[in-house]
Amino acid sequence: MKREERERQLRQDIHSLRVTKFGWTVEQFKGLLMHLGLGDSLQALDELTLTELKLILMQVRKAGRPDEYTYDQQGMYMHALMKRARWSIYELRTFMITHYKKSHWNLLDKKERRAVIAMLQNYIKQNEKKAKNTTNKETSNGHPQNPQG
Repeated sequence: MKREERERQLRQDIHSLRVTKFGWTVEQFKGLLMHLGLGDSLQALDELTLTELKLILMQVRKAGRPDEYTYDQQGMYMHALMKRARWSIYELRTFMITHYKKSHWNLLDKKERRAVIAMLQNYIKQNEKKAKNTTNKETSNGHPQNPQG
């Protein structure tokens, strides 16, 4: 097989995994590619990169049960933080795949788990600061704004 044919077959295999194994939309998959730093199209990737991406996707385990039931105690804490940070499971998995090449919380070691929890706590603090800044807006005379009154 020629290189172009192998690359085409790899792209087809990757899209097959995207649809059958994960149920990702094209937009979700493009978001993952962008987050991985691969651009937004498989067409621009060479054979080696396509092969590595396919291997990563093949190693990712899709849980049959909801994720909150597959976590240990620390994982349940992380899941609560994830919800407070307004992250989806898709965003969390994308983060874990890009940073640690692991698809599930239970595959992370202690150091990686601590890093994920610290990152989520950071996002929560940032969201709380943004919320506080938007609720404490004042006019030039020092009184809070009342947009309805």
